[in-house]
Amino acid sequence: MKIFFAPMQGFTDFVYRNLFKEFFLGVEKFFTPFLRVENSQVRKKDIIDIEKSDNYQNTIPQLIANSKDEVEIIAQEILKLGFENCDINFGCPFPQQTFKKRGAGILTFPDKVAEVLKATEKIPELKFSIKMRLGNLDKNECLNLVDIINDTKLEFVTIHPRISKQMYNGEIQLEMFSKLSTLIQHPIVYNGDLKTKEDIQNITTQFPNIKAVMIGRGLLADPFLAQNFESDKNGFDAKIYLNFFNRLIEGYLAEYQNSEVMALNKIKTFLSFAPSKISTKHVKTIQKARSISQFISQLAVALNSTT
Repeated sequence: MKIFFAPMQGFTDFVYRNLFKEFFLGVEKFFTPFLRVENSQVRKKDIIDIEKSDNYQNTIPQLIANSKDEVEIIAQEILKLGFENCDINFGCPFPQQTFKKRGAGILTFPDKVAEVLKATEKIPELKFSIKMRLGNLDKNECLNLVDIINDTKLEFVTIHPRISKQMYNGEIQLEMFSKLSTLIQHPIVYNGDLKTKEDIQNITTQFPNIKAVMIGRGLLADPFLAQNFESDKNGFDAKIYLNFFNRLIEGYLAEYQNSEVMALNKIKTFLSFAPSKISTKHVKTIQKARSISQFISQLAVALNSTT
């Protein structure tokens, strides 16, 4: 079973993606946080993020758009950099995007979905896929989009079986996932609440015809998850994990012109996805670190207490 790394805004930037590939195995494709249009052009920071990806072959840029013009503007920038694939975000649940009929917000409007997908026909050089939720306001919204999706040339469709107001909480709608995945005539990728090797096994057993699984939060919390599933092991190497964070800090120091404050603030955000092996008490202690050396020291203590 193939494993894809889901795009995670604020986390899986090029610094993280490039180092993850160096330290951990088992992930076949990495999806970038979405590129967006502001003031009629693609944000420069978004272009830089995909440009600095160290392997274009296993990196898939993702775009978010609410019109054919936005799709074409972003897709042309992706093409210029030499990428061959592009994913379209129909799943972002955050109000900043849904209010603009982007992400999951577009799912309420079949005509807008059709417009966005129709635009892909004008860019035949790119292979497109989509990542979607069941709906924005109602889980049945996806059923109104089946014909539109089936009429579009797509490599695969990733489905997160929730609606946007659920964010990342609440019950996964597996019954609706099953119905939708049967109706859609493209390869299906499952996404949602895959945090352990057993979670992956359960989903792939229940839905043996899916092409792959896409994991975001689960891989942030346990970067060994994909390789453990692949090798049928349950390893967590504290030394490798600590070394990964050391290198991650070096990467952010370089990115922030050696600003320790900025690098430290950035690296602390990853504590919201701390491995289950690290206690809440230790997470709070690490969060209070006032320097990078203190952060690493406290992280080492936390990891050693679990071995």
